[in-house]
Amino acid sequence: MYQILKTQGKLHNIEENALFQQAVKAGLISNPLLLEQMRQKRRTPEDGEVRKLHLEVGQMWCPSCAELIRLCTLQQRGVHNCVVDYTTDLASIEYLPREVSQETLYNLISRLGYEPKKLGDEEGRRVSVTLYVRFFIALFCAMNIMMFSYPIYLEFYGIATDGYARLFSFLSLLLSIPVVFFCGWPIFRRFFLSATVGMFGMETLVTLGVATAAILSVYNIVSGNNEVYFDSMAMIIVFVLLGKIIESKAKFSARSSLVRLARSRPKRGRVLRKDGRTEYRLTKEIKLGERLQIVTGEKVVMDGVVCDGEGSCDESVMTGEHFPVVKRRGDTVLAGTVVKQGAFVYEVTTTEEETALQRIIDLVEQEIGGKSTYMRPVDAVVRWFVPTVVLIALLTIAIHAIAGSGSQALLYGIAVLLISCPCAIGIAAPLAEALLMSGLAAHGAIVRNRGCLRYLGKETAFVFDKTGTVTEGSFEVLEGLATLSKEERGVLAALSYHSRHPISCAIAEALQAEELAQLDAVEEVVGKGMRGYYQGKEARLGSFSFLGKGEKSKAAREEASNTMVSGTPVTEVYFVCGAAQQHTLYLGDRIKEGVADVLHSMDDCKTWLISGDQKATVAAIATECRFGHWAADCSPLYKAQEINRLKKEGYVVGMLGDGINDAPALSTAHVAVSVVNATDVSIQVSDILLTTDKLAVLQKIRLLGKKGRCIVKQNLFWAFFYNAVGIPLASLGLLKPLYATAAMVLSSVVVILNARRLNKRG
Repeated sequence: MYQILKTQGKLHNIEENALFQQAVKAGLISNPLLLEQMRQKRRTPEDGEVRKLHLEVGQMWCPSCAELIRLCTLQQRGVHNCVVDYTTDLASIEYLPREVSQETLYNLISRLGYEPKKLGDEEGRRVSVTLYVRFFIALFCAMNIMMFSYPIYLEFYGIATDGYARLFSFLSLLLSIPVVFFCGWPIFRRFFLSATVGMFGMETLVTLGVATAAILSVYNIVSGNNEVYFDSMAMIIVFVLLGKIIESKAKFSARSSLVRLARSRPKRGRVLRKDGRTEYRLTKEIKLGERLQIVTGEKVVMDGVVCDGEGSCDESVMTGEHFPVVKRRGDTVLAGTVVKQGAFVYEVTTTEEETALQRIIDLVEQEIGGKSTYMRPVDAVVRWFVPTVVLIALLTIAIHAIAGSGSQALLYGIAVLLISCPCAIGIAAPLAEALLMSGLAAHGAIVRNRGCLRYLGKETAFVFDKTGTVTEGSFEVLEGLATLSKEERGVLAALSYHSRHPISCAIAEALQAEELAQLDAVEEVVGKGMRGYYQGKEARLGSFSFLGKGEKSKAAREEASNTMVSGTPVTEVYFVCGAAQQHTLYLGDRIKEGVADVLHSMDDCKTWLISGDQKATVAAIATECRFGHWAADCSPLYKAQEINRLKKEGYVVGMLGDGINDAPALSTAHVAVSVVNATDVSIQVSDILLTTDKLAVLQKIRLLGKKGRCIVKQNLFWAFFYNAVGIPLASLGLLKPLYATAAMVLSSVVVILNARRLNKRG
């Protein structure tokens, strides 16, 4: 309606229009000016750099808290976008530093009653002390109020108490004051803050129930009636606080993978100077090519290559495996890993922003900021659940009052408010998913797109790329270079130098002593080979068909398929420069350990090996690893077409890849998995990033995915079943408020504890 009035009415001051004002009052237009302001703020700024702030937010009590923080933050000038995830207490804010500072954003969230902390802060590891204090005070007072209620209940059933019921009614009132105004204050404060922006969650029902019971009890005392409900009020708050303590611990487990990564990021390193001395520098001041010294117990601060010494590193922060890995001269070391034994010097090969650890942190942080694009069907239910329950409670009061139940009608309405549990519905799926992601991270699998979790473990077809995934991807030239002339070796070295493909890298390494020829032009044809021009002659390096020779004869293919070196299949590539003789180069690549075991564990789905390599090599590897199906000489588009074909045939398709030529296929699959050393393009289109090169992790994450999906279904069933049974019972007057509250909190605790089963590694 707002847009119709704005566009059709062509009004300059639409907020002053009478029809507009009446529509706002009637609720037909919901905060239109606020929404318009937020749209203006979220537009791409013309100048200035948008920065991201990732932080933890403590004291969030329900999903509406996250929405309150989001809406209020978006009203702040200079905020471009804001996403708050209730299940992990993590927030991602995009802002313009020239218009708003980080301190302002922290203060804004603090004024709302929440506790913003820097990501990985030590304080974030503990449940709030204040929460414990409120809980124990509430518990102490509630137990005494329950004791005082004993004579009150006796009088209620017609047993004389000699006036003690009146005394204990007043004592119960006095003890309920700290419970309501101190222990329950966070609940009531969140209710009032949420109401200001039209958000209603679990605290709405609790506040209405407690307030109604308190008013009724005080009114009865003033009227000389000892029928009070301070015991129920106090226990309501005790149960809610207990549920928050349990939930806070579960939420920390859900965000622990990111906190663990953030805390693993080193701050400074010991640089080895040319004069042999060392000095400590901040990581941002360390440059490429500098040498760093490290000893037992220290963290590797930058990615690099060992150039002197030897040691063993714990790479569990990256791979999830706690077994030390020996590092010798020429081996790669990764930032964030810990030297368990030995000492060595290594040369820095990346900047601080380009380390493998920082790339993983960036990817996980992107996942936080991308949650707004992923919506579950149940998310829409939570929005209208609370208003529906309030309406049912009002109808319950009205119906029982008309039926002559008197003051009991109000109690029945309170019971309806307290039995319902929007929190159980709101966290049933998100909390289980968050804990599943934490469990996957512990196994060395970082989830970039949580939408893939609905398919993980359900795959009926799994496609593997060959080079760098099934095989090591570290080729070595075995034969073929000896037949090349000096000029041809220079041209071949220049061609291979311009590509990062594993085969090109192997050839470039084998010819590193050769002087590079000056090529007039060079081009990489993805999935086929390299083309260049030298002194007017065209040079090509790639497959047989790429050289324009057509297909090899059947005899030649059979001969190639029998070519093995030490049990390892050999890959053939071809090189020609001008009209000179065509040369065949033979390269060896080892099959990764455990591939056969992984395929054996996938007996519930078809397995495919798809590669751009020649048929002979692909067939040999497919046979040795026992793939069910394979395809060779595949272009990037053909790989994507094959996955689309499988999807049309009804398969749920997973894929593991690492190269640029895998990107189209990865973006097509239901579950796209890439490895940490994959190209940036492959990582960006993948759903899951493996931080370990051990393929056995695939079996673990698929099993965990199945378990996680089962727990999500269990949680949703329980949450809806509980409310479907509990609300009618309460509306019929079959449940007292105290029992309703206990059941409401128990519902949330059941969902939380069931989700925490995903923390068990297996």
